[in-house]
Amino acid sequence: MSIYYKDDGKTLDARWVDSEALAVAKRLVIKNDGKLDGKCIRTSQLRKFYADVKNLERAWEYQGRSDAAFPGILPQIKILKAKAAYARQRKVVPPAFAEWMNKHVDAIAGPSDFAAFLLHFEAVVGFCYGEGLKD
Repeated sequence: MSIYYKDDGKTLDARWVDSEALAVAKRLVIKNDGKLDGKCIRTSQLRKFYADVKNLERAWEYQGRSDAAFPGILPQIKILKAKAAYARQRKVVPPAFAEWMNKHVDAIAGPSDFAAFLLHFEAVVGFCYGEGLKD
């Protein structure tokens, strides 16, 4: 059963693009006395990872978003965990980002999970900027 869907397995649980995404953004955009903390995610890294995910989506779309084409991009999705670990080691992303990426990449088993993750990640990015992350 996917983490993104309601009990019916087909209906996206709206909390993933609302309260869950906001909670992630608040962990990534750490503030001290109303100012961004040095431990928050860098905008360049957030944009880089989001661009990587959107490029994977485009590759899948190019193949008609078919279930048959999905296994071809799944290894590229799974490598996002290694990229996040490397970025964490370089201290360009906070540990919370790498942990979040690992959890969600692990949850992607099929096309519907990836589609849900795309929406969730888009909401996280939006909320990060809403929380004060600046370019």
